[in-house]
Amino acid sequence: MKVILKRDIKGLGREGEMKEVKDGYARNFLIPRGAALLADRGTVANWERHRDQREERERAVRAAAEAIAERLRELRLEIPVKAGEKNRLFGSVTNREVAELINQHGIEVDRHQVHLRAPIKSVGEHRVSVHVLQGLDVPVTVTVVARH
Repeated sequence: MKVILKRDIKGLGREGEMKEVKDGYARNFLIPRGAALLADRGTVANWERHRDQREERERAVRAAAEAIAERLRELRLEIPVKAGEKNRLFGSVTNREVAELINQHGIEVDRHQVHLRAPIKSVGEHRVSVHVLQGLDVPVTVTVVARH
């Protein structure tokens, strides 16, 4: 059965795409939850008519994300934290603290967009990844400095 996705569905596709799915999946899950429309003659005609608008909107979103990514690439963050002997931190620096610091520089990101391999527990330079858009992850350098 062909359906048109009304929103992004993980593992299936993105909003506005036409997909072939099993009948039961469409009837029992996608359509009742408002995630998709049955691709009949009328909805396909409407989908075709609005294709240019969708593509223009996606280009605008991509351009805005690229601008944010460029600002993030230029960003150098410094986080002062309490440290003990051998420059070990008393706590750790988490994605929440990195996101707050990025927000202070005027770039709006959520803590879920900041990916750390593990919480930062030592002084020095660390690389973190900021997820801006699907397929666009930006590395950011975070310098942790000891404050005694």
